[in-house]
Amino acid sequence: MINNFHGVWALISIWVAGISGVILIGIYISRSTKYEKIGTYLINLSISTILIQTAGGLILYSQKNDPGSFHLFYGVVVLFTLTFLYVYRGEMSKNYYLYWGLALLFLMGLEIRAVMTLGRILD
Repeated sequence: MINNFHGVWALISIWVAGISGVILIGIYISRSTKYEKIGTYLINLSISTILIQTAGGLILYSQKNDPGSFHLFYGVVVLFTLTFLYVYRGEMSKNYYLYWGLALLFLMGLEIRAVMTLGRILD
């Protein structure tokens, strides 16, 4: 059951991060302050979906399911990126939505790569 959840939720997480990233860049370009609540909501939603996806992967890994070393590597890189964004969130205040939009698009790319490398091992 968790295996199916992890597979389906990966697609949800990829789409949410990608669409949110594009919308956040649009909010930055528009320079409008009326979309700040939407931007904050999209950031929190995207991070939540990514963390839920990662938690599902950790549960699968704890049950002795081997995802492959490359898939595991990209999962760790996603967590490292989220940690990096959390630590440096204060530095991003000048162009907040631009940085978050680009970061979410980067995370979307990492998630796509993680899906593509499922089952591959490092030789």
